[in-house]
Amino acid sequence: MIFQAANGGNIVKTADLIVAASENCADIWYLSGFKAPDDFIYYSIGDEKHIVLSPLEYDRAKAEAIPGIVVHDFREFTGKNSARLFTLLNAIGRREGITCWQVPAYFPVGTADFLRKQGFRLKVKNGSFAPSREVKKTHEIKAIEDANKTAQKAMRAAFDALRETVQDENKRLFLGGLPFTSEILRSIIDSECARNGASASGTIAAGGADSAQPHNSGNGQLYADTPIVIDIFPRDCTSGYWGDLTRTVVRGKAPAIVRKAFEAVKKARDTAMASIAPGVTGAELHNAASDFLAGAGFPTGTDAKGRSVGFFHGLGHGVGLEIHEGPRLSPNADSPLAAGNVVTVEPGVYDAEWGGVRLEDLAVVTADGVKNLTSIETEL
Repeated sequence: MIFQAANGGNIVKTADLIVAASENCADIWYLSGFKAPDDFIYYSIGDEKHIVLSPLEYDRAKAEAIPGIVVHDFREFTGKNSARLFTLLNAIGRREGITCWQVPAYFPVGTADFLRKQGFRLKVKNGSFAPSREVKKTHEIKAIEDANKTAQKAMRAAFDALRETVQDENKRLFLGGLPFTSEILRSIIDSECARNGASASGTIAAGGADSAQPHNSGNGQLYADTPIVIDIFPRDCTSGYWGDLTRTVVRGKAPAIVRKAFEAVKKARDTAMASIAPGVTGAELHNAASDFLAGAGFPTGTDAKGRSVGFFHGLGHGVGLEIHEGPRLSPNADSPLAAGNVVTVEPGVYDAEWGGVRLEDLAVVTADGVKNLTSIETEL
């Protein structure tokens, strides 16, 4: 149990608290090991970890939660077959003698207000609620690698579909006699992910001008001789871990500026990947890639119309139970990388006049360097 002396000599008993659905909250899934679509309660007092659920989930949680977690049916606290969340939290706090709940920054405001009105203190925990999530265990790395294999299968399905397209006199692409659109390409990708036990939402299949906006998912007709950025990030439905993969391709003949951008981005990615090691900071990696791309003719800034050009996003991010988590590879990422971190390496350059190029691999930091978890080819 965690005790601390408060002002005035009173004793404060503090416990960590999360209220969330693990399908939507990586921290509670990681800490409990239990996947559920509905909110449940996680609390810990010192080394004691507890989850509180409805009878609907109790038996499953007993079988699936991390060993050592104490699993409670909420009726233990209320003595009733139903319970409002607020009433249940109040009962747990009273029975455990809690006076201060330590919560994550995303804790629900309404729930926090209620607990304060009941006399509990609330303290937002600084930094990550589960900082150990950034250093992956062996089984987590395997789960991420498996999710990334699904991403690669989906990417190959996208390549195969593009190879089967034909173009008309206006360079519009067609497949099976129908216009080949971003929406159709996404459906091919997402269906392949589903066939491999993963869910894909937000898949990017952006061609032409859309490809100049890194998070534009792409809309409408796709054309020959223009870059198409394909970014696939499936989440394995069983493990909850994500993969992440981006390739840029052209169906037909790439313009000279696109070929130049592709070679520069590929070199930046490969150099950054080779530079990853424990102790290197994300800022060092990002800044080196940015400097290289600027020297290759793609400085970051704005064009005459005020649109962003060049390399105007971070080099990469952590991947795990969230698609974007720590550590970051960005200008402000001053913390050194550690063995077990899993990060993307995804430089890109963009210009609304011709489109964009981004290439992304996924890697794990090892004790002596890096292991690339991506094996699919990189071809324009």
